[in-house]
Amino acid sequence: ARSRPISPNLAHASTAAASANAAFRVAAGHAGLCGCSACACRSGGGGGGGGDGGAQEVKEDDHHSSIVRGRQAGEWWSRAAAEGKAAVEGKLRIGGQRHFYLETNTALALPVEGGGLSITCANQNPTRTQTAVAGALGLPLATVDVRVRRIGGAYGGKLNAHLPTAIAAAVAAAKHGRPVRLHNDRSDDMASTGGRPPMDGSFRLAVDQGGVVSSIELTAAFDSGVVDGGAGDLTMGVCWADNAYRADDFAVHGSFYNSGVVGSTACRAPGVVQTIPLHELAMEVAAEAVGLPADAVREANLYATGDAALCGVTVGENGFNWNLPAMWQSAKARWEVAARREQVEAFNRSNRWRKRGLRMVPVKYGIEDNGGAYKEGCSLGVLADGSVRLAHGGCELGQGIHTKAAQAAAFALGCPLGGVSVSDTSSLATPGSADTGGSATSECVVKAVLDAAETLNARLLPFRPAAGGAGEGAWEATVKAATDAGVSLAASGWFGGAAPEGVPKFDYATSGVA
Repeated sequence: ARSRPISPNLAHASTAAASANAAFRVAAGHAGLCGCSACACRSGGGGGGGGDGGAQEVKEDDHHSSIVRGRQAGEWWSRAAAEGKAAVEGKLRIGGQRHFYLETNTALALPVEGGGLSITCANQNPTRTQTAVAGALGLPLATVDVRVRRIGGAYGGKLNAHLPTAIAAAVAAAKHGRPVRLHNDRSDDMASTGGRPPMDGSFRLAVDQGGVVSSIELTAAFDSGVVDGGAGDLTMGVCWADNAYRADDFAVHGSFYNSGVVGSTACRAPGVVQTIPLHELAMEVAAEAVGLPADAVREANLYATGDAALCGVTVGENGFNWNLPAMWQSAKARWEVAARREQVEAFNRSNRWRKRGLRMVPVKYGIEDNGGAYKEGCSLGVLADGSVRLAHGGCELGQGIHTKAAQAAAFALGCPLGGVSVSDTSSLATPGSADTGGSATSECVVKAVLDAAETLNARLLPFRPAAGGAGEGAWEATVKAATDAGVSLAASGWFGGAAPEGVPKFDYATSGVA
């Protein structure tokens, strides 16, 4: 039903919603196709070489994203049989997934002196929320403070979908000059916020008798509903689609389409959760085609150190860690996979209706924290008694970002951890900070904290005790001496820079074997 042409009324709603969303993206200054600076989804540019050092072609527009490396699919597909390879294809449809965070979208808007607003709101980006509220009311950004202490679950559901709640509360508070609080009912929240978009995927590949997949093409189409929220899934789905596997000829094409359903939103590893299973299904079908165990085919196609990955990095070099092949071998031995497989096969021969299965599966998830995708600020102040007050631009979603920031400050300054207090995240305290998302915000906030601590350490250095004299009370004595001398013990820190051109170029990867 989702793929049928939508009715004129729904088409009108889709156009209006898409236009409003496009206007919001421009106003909020979003960095890329998905409107999310954290995802590093950027148009244009080129990637790195292929597995054989060949050229890589990158194409993107508002509704499509594509990477082609090596030969075009039509060329290797028609030549597979002549090259002694099996040519196989298949399809996969993955349904959508709804957020079920414990805290529904909520906002408290308080009018403040001078015609401004203070908004406490469950969100993953106070800067974006500040920009949207200020735009709705025609206020300067400096008069809108968006604050958050912690969020009762998010995983992408509060990157954009919280904005109607925040803006409605803000408009009402500005109009009536009194506090306004909105807290969505669960059914209304789920009906209005969308979730992970469904995906229709297909693949075709060429595999030799040894299980090596030399050529593969993946195609994925995402149902974005009435807005363009599927763009983040689109670009991330394309750039992460290789998972842990190389191929001489690799093509991945993504697109999203609109339909008459509630607009989709980012949902934990958007797009990646759909395209990696598509690639894994392709590996299963390749194994069946050549009569080999699926684990053996996966192992034969793992990236090796020195291979050029899909998005312009060389695996195992220049800081891009690659220990997955070693983990794979260790896991096979420690888990006694060969013996367990024999047990599974014996069980299946003896049982007609009950069956067991065993698979090993790798995963690679690229992380980009080069400062183009993430921009995070920090404010660090040391008070006269030695206690430390810290503010940063990240949002606490349950990942412990406040604790990590406090630990970094205590480590860098050499002060007691118990003396470090972390303020609420505020769009005015650390202006310009980016989304919290993409699994890298905590470490980028820590880098901002270390930047501020470096400034403070330089100011404190003349007052620190000589080597060997840093015992109990030394920190407090150092702070007192600096304070008495009139030294400023407040500093700001920053992590960020200009976004690089082209597709994301990952700095490292998290990886594992199951």
